[in-house]
Amino acid sequence: MRLLVTVWLVTLAAAGCSIPEGDWFGRVPVPDPTHLRFCNMGEPEYLDPALAEATNDLKIVYELFDGLTTFDAHGLPRPSLAERWEIAPDLRHFRFFLRRDARWSNGRPLVADDFVYSIARVVHPLTGSRHAETMWKIKHGKAYTEGRAKLVLADAPPFRAGDAVETTEDGAPDPNLRRARAALPLRAAPDDAAEVWATVAAGTELTVVEARSGWLYLYWAEGDGLYAWARADALAAPHGERPYSVRSLDDDRRGVVAGRDLLLVPEILGVRAPAPDVVDIETEGPVPYFLDLTLQESFRPSPREAVSRRPRTWVRPETIVTSGPFHLRAWRMRDRIELERSATFWGRGGVRLERLTFLSMGNQAAIANVYYQGGCDATMSNAIPGSMLPVVAGRKDHARAPMLSVYTYVVQTERVPSAHFRRALSAALDRSELAALLKGGQIPTEAYVPGRPIAELSDEELRQCGVARGARGVALFVAPGLCYLPPAGLGFDPAEAEREMALARADLGDKFPRALTLKFNSGVEQHKTIAEWAQRKWGQAFDLDVEIEAQEWNTFLKTTTGHDFDVARVTWQGNFPDPEGEFLNIFKCRSPDNRALYCNPAVDDLFAQAERTADRRERLRLVHRIEELVIADAPVIPLYVYTQHVLVKPYVRGLAVNPTDHQSFRDVWISP
Repeated sequence: MRLLVTVWLVTLAAAGCSIPEGDWFGRVPVPDPTHLRFCNMGEPEYLDPALAEATNDLKIVYELFDGLTTFDAHGLPRPSLAERWEIAPDLRHFRFFLRRDARWSNGRPLVADDFVYSIARVVHPLTGSRHAETMWKIKHGKAYTEGRAKLVLADAPPFRAGDAVETTEDGAPDPNLRRARAALPLRAAPDDAAEVWATVAAGTELTVVEARSGWLYLYWAEGDGLYAWARADALAAPHGERPYSVRSLDDDRRGVVAGRDLLLVPEILGVRAPAPDVVDIETEGPVPYFLDLTLQESFRPSPREAVSRRPRTWVRPETIVTSGPFHLRAWRMRDRIELERSATFWGRGGVRLERLTFLSMGNQAAIANVYYQGGCDATMSNAIPGSMLPVVAGRKDHARAPMLSVYTYVVQTERVPSAHFRRALSAALDRSELAALLKGGQIPTEAYVPGRPIAELSDEELRQCGVARGARGVALFVAPGLCYLPPAGLGFDPAEAEREMALARADLGDKFPRALTLKFNSGVEQHKTIAEWAQRKWGQAFDLDVEIEAQEWNTFLKTTTGHDFDVARVTWQGNFPDPEGEFLNIFKCRSPDNRALYCNPAVDDLFAQAERTADRRERLRLVHRIEELVIADAPVIPLYVYTQHVLVKPYVRGLAVNPTDHQSFRDVWISP
């Protein structure tokens, strides 16, 4: 039925048939005051807050899992699980005071230890979270993800028990490895009376994740995996007598420690639970935007008891444990996700919706059709085909607003190793053509960090940024009165494009690529339009054979995170307005989100300087230099800053439209 509906709308638009005039786009049905239906784009990849990344995942994750803070109407932090917080003047120490009425959906109180567990889970190498880099701001976070960090368990001069060190030997065996001495029960809790989830045979290898009072929290890699507890004395440490060369993570001490006295455990990290309702976090350096980070999915705790038993499948409706305003009732693949108001959420009295349905729509045409016919009450941003924008413009249910998001082409630098080649690709594209091509008010850009057009700033904002109204580009306000101006990028210059490509031919010789594949996700009209435009421009400028390839959304995510592409469309959407913390971090050499496999040691050095700097203006000056280097190396080709378009039925109230495109559905209600 949905396919027929989609064909009807596309045929109608293509034939030039008129859509009925009126204040609203399509039917305005009599609403169910308890139920909101939301047209989401694509099937979610993950609902686990440690793994979810795509925008369509996060719309759901933020309703299932609460955080220290949540989004206000402007997309900025407001108290949620944390009732209040204290930030030290050094911008390195943060204390959060939790509300005492917070509960998981299984009835267990949500406490500070849940944050210690969850943060350690995100950064642990076994989890493989692409959000680990967010947690690298926390003390020792990066060394933890890389598996180098170890806690010293007993005095071993010059080290004392409790010191954090890192191993300095490449290829050294893992001191966290253990083997069962005999048949070993794996339990739900560190208690001999706790439920046994599995029993492993003698000699089975397991990995220590935590240690507690004679018990070890272990990972068993069999099947889908299992985390469980076992007595420490029931396990042998095969590398216990091996000496490891180590150095302190906090000073210049070096020495040797036996493997039995080294473990990768959460105590290394700068996160503590000094009381059940207090979370203390210490960062590596000053982090002026740390409160903004607490909005993100990686800071939303996950329940140990559910994750441990089913690490890969715990988010299924029959096993999920949640903390947010809504609970997962049903997940029908490639159809819909049904949420219901949580009976255990601390703020349930203020949640006015009883049901929330996310429709997993495959493409923009289907979304526009379903909305037009009254099948959903609101759409996610930019889920309307470009060809339909002139039709919806001016309707009362259409909202057009700025968006903190940039549309780019990412170039895989190992497949396209010449910066000259990449710069040539960028210089051959005239972004000014995109506005007319896409018809959505997009803002052409050659810089990477998005913002508001300088031409639209107020006189006071121009003064704060130190620019004249006629200047090109965009401006980003990272704090009241604090303006960041992205550097000028590689503009359209056919002669420069030709010169750079000639240098690339000389550099690469026989390895010069005669063909490229440009990949994008299917279901979005503009992606194909832009890909065909770039294909034509690059073919004309360089006689390149450019093949374009559309992939289903989840396949495309695996393709890009697996670096299996030459050039790929990637949109980066900011959760908060900071160029360093939200946009440029992905260009660090070892960033898990570095799809381009780009590495410039000078960029990493500048990041290191910025991360030691508390003065935010000086920090932004260093970040500006980082963006200049990234633009010059061209692992990414920025094309435009988004303008968001949203459709919302007139009876839907409280659904915020803001630059970060993040809203809390706990605030939404329906007026009949």
